[in-house]
Amino acid sequence: MSEIKIRLATRADKASLLRLIDAHADFENMERPTEAAREGIMRHGFGDHRRFSAFLASLDGEDVGYAITYEGYASFLGRPTLYLEDIFVYEKARGKGFGGTMFKFLAEEAVDRGCVRMEWIVVDWNENAIGFYERRGAVQLSEWHTYRLEEPELKALVSGA
Repeated sequence: MSEIKIRLATRADKASLLRLIDAHADFENMERPTEAAREGIMRHGFGDHRRFSAFLASLDGEDVGYAITYEGYASFLGRPTLYLEDIFVYEKARGKGFGGTMFKFLAEEAVDRGCVRMEWIVVDWNENAIGFYERRGAVQLSEWHTYRLEEPELKALVSGA
């Protein structure tokens, strides 16, 4: 049986992490990170002021998946929330228990940090992921809508334009 190991990524894992992020972007039909974005990932994930945690999963010694998390805060509950930004595994490693192992690991991480919940967003076309999460007890929130301001709109708002 294959052995899945999960570890906190370090700066030394840069090449492996960026390859996984590229593969995830390809899967989502999105553009891969630019060189500036790659530098930002390294600075924000492994610099003096860390903004996220990255975890790598290896299968028989090969990095095959990753997750990126950060903490938010549930002000009405007075407790942190673990936010799952990304979770991905190479196609060749799917069906070998990575998803369940990583998801359980992240749930344990949330509990260990004293988080009151774990949250994430799933694209509506990824029925496999939706089924995976729902089989583990996750519920889709219908009363909350995701909104976004991208950088140009942020700058326009700040400048009063």
